[in-house]
Amino acid sequence: MNLFGAVFLFVLFGAVAQFSTGDFPPPLLPQSKDAAPELFGADVLSVGSVYRGSFAPDGRALYFFKQVVPDREEYRIFVSRLVAGRWTAPERILLGGEYSDLYPAISEDGKRMVFSSYRPVPGDASAKPNAHLWTVERKGDGWGEPVFLATVSTLGHYHSWVELGRDGALYFRRTTPDWQTTETLFSHWNGNAFGAPAKFAPVERWKDWRPDVRIVGGSPSPDGNAIFLDVATQNPKTRRGASDIWVSLRRGNDWSEPKPLGAGVNSDGYDVFPFFSRDGKTLYFVRDFTAFYRIPLKDVLKTVR
Repeated sequence: MNLFGAVFLFVLFGAVAQFSTGDFPPPLLPQSKDAAPELFGADVLSVGSVYRGSFAPDGRALYFFKQVVPDREEYRIFVSRLVAGRWTAPERILLGGEYSDLYPAISEDGKRMVFSSYRPVPGDASAKPNAHLWTVERKGDGWGEPVFLATVSTLGHYHSWVELGRDGALYFRRTTPDWQTTETLFSHWNGNAFGAPAKFAPVERWKDWRPDVRIVGGSPSPDGNAIFLDVATQNPKTRRGASDIWVSLRRGNDWSEPKPLGAGVNSDGYDVFPFFSRDGKTLYFVRDFTAFYRIPLKDVLKTVR
């Protein structure tokens, strides 16, 4: 099953530029009441079959994954670098072996990457391979040998939407083998390893919120004061096979009811995979699995306040 098919199944089961010409971090995009998403990396990054990204600590490298074989669950992790004001053609990250690798997440210090992978898992006797969580340490100009994260992976389940929060915690989704249940989980780093995962309550609380809204999962903003939610469909009869980005805002010790982002972030198709610039000022996302877009986070949050 390919990733597009997985997202489509989430829906069925009620679960799913221009180049920057300056040095990164790029200058803030124009902030006004008419702010709208801007295509990012036209002709180099936004060229089809692109998925969630993660910036290096200095913001001058973007790690993301691409589908390399059409209609097959074959993905690889790539990196593009900002050189002389232009983003370079993506290069594949070598992680040992020809395995389907997805969802790279770079740590705050840039020394670690956590990702999901279909590579063989020690002791896994499942009938077919699945995507589990792995980590790898920086080694010189490249990366070392990936290590299986046994404490946060559940054998036979699909692990996705991997993110390393600014709080150091690991956020991810876990989907059951029958594809009918998806949970958003988090795991704290204790300085040596990630602990046992727990449900991420600011997302899970909304799962049965409204019958016309299918909240698949979500992840925190850089400052932790907003939760960006993946809403598979608002109306299954009219928008089957679509996805929007919604947000819930912190209100003291509670959270506001989710609302869809405005400013043109959501379209009639798939608007997914929100991630952020390292300074936390810009929201990036993927549209229709073909292109990256960006918009000032301050501007887009104004649309739901």
